[in-house]
Amino acid sequence: MAFNSFMDWKEAVDKIGFNDVIFGVKDTIEPNTLYISLAGSKVIGSDNFKFVIGYSYNVVASVPDVDSHLVKELSNLLDSGLEMIDFSNTSHLYNFSGSIYLPVGARGGSFE
Repeated sequence: MAFNSFMDWKEAVDKIGFNDVIFGVKDTIEPNTLYISLAGSKVIGSDNFKFVIGYSYNVVASVPDVDSHLVKELSNLLDSGLEMIDFSNTSHLYNFSGSIYLPVGARGGSFE
């Protein structure tokens, strides 16, 4: 699914029903939480005239059930779906990872 900006993607994620969406990491992993981290930027231009046209983000979803509807719906919003990373014995949560590229749009970025 294509999105015009980070805010458009975030609104679609909010409709899925995660308890919390966090940009960065926390000390403890909470159930039904989506963690987002910046993976890189796409820069165009030459010499001293360069600007960022988009960002790639890594996302990690932590859910208590491997068949969670959150995993199914989130995979539709990412570029290549989700991949199960592991099951955490300390938090008793399944962790899924994926990525998405989002252009810099008129509706702002993740840092705003």
